Amino acid sequence: MSAVSTHPRRARFPLLERPVPAVLFAVIAGLLNSWTFANTQTFATVQSGNIVSLGLYLVQGEWPRVAVALVSVVAFFTGACLCSLLVLRLTRHGGSYSVAVLSGEALVLIAATILLSCAPIDPWWIAWGISFLAGVQGNAFHRESGMLYGNVAVTLVVQMAGSLLGRAIGHRIASDGQPHLRPAGAYVLVLLGFASGGGIGFALDEVWSTASILSAAVLLLGLAVLALQHDGAVDPAQNAPTP
Repeated sequence: MSAVSTHPRRARFPLLERPVPAVLFAVIAGLLNSWTFANTQTFATVQSGNIVSLGLYLVQGEWPRVAVALVSVVAFFTGACLCSLLVLRLTRHGGSYSVAVLSGEALVLIAATILLSCAPIDPWWIAWGISFLAGVQGNAFHRESGMLYGNVAVTLVVQMAGSLLGRAIGHRIASDGQPHLRPAGAYVLVLLGFASGGGIGFALDEVWSTASILSAAVLLLGLAVLALQHDGAVDPAQNAPTP
């Protein structure tokens, strides 16, 4: 993450580009992954493992497992694609998309909690639904203070935290005049959000088996309420130059 303004401390970014929401999105992903890992041994918001697994299972001829991994990838892909269409539709007419996306995510997770509580259901259906929502969330909210970041997968976050810390340490070797330590710290906070969400989710599910999913829904609804009441810009910039 590098700053996009020559006065980064004075810059005012849309509500859902700010550090606290960015970390909360990571917490939400951690909560959801805690449930899917405990019940399906997969991280449903992260697709790199599923992509690699596809190759492995194809070579081994394990077709049922190929299908399971493929559905997760397709669900994520579909969520991202449909979210893009929704964003285009709403922003074309000058509307905000954040409240619709956040409340929609929350309602789906509440429905999943009710289904799991009322009747036996294959956990893979829930995991695939979470993969779909991850595609939606990752597509809609992927900037923090103007900088790209991943709120449903951590590879980019780890890479950029290390890269920017290195640039901050090595500023005497060569410097572009931009601050790097603060952006590196922001990425580290996002990583802590992922980890804390996972840990909290596992602990909550020890008390009630779907508490992690419901907790993610509550956080999403809270963000939706904040977005609805906010006076200024809310939606992250979808087409701004990548810093």
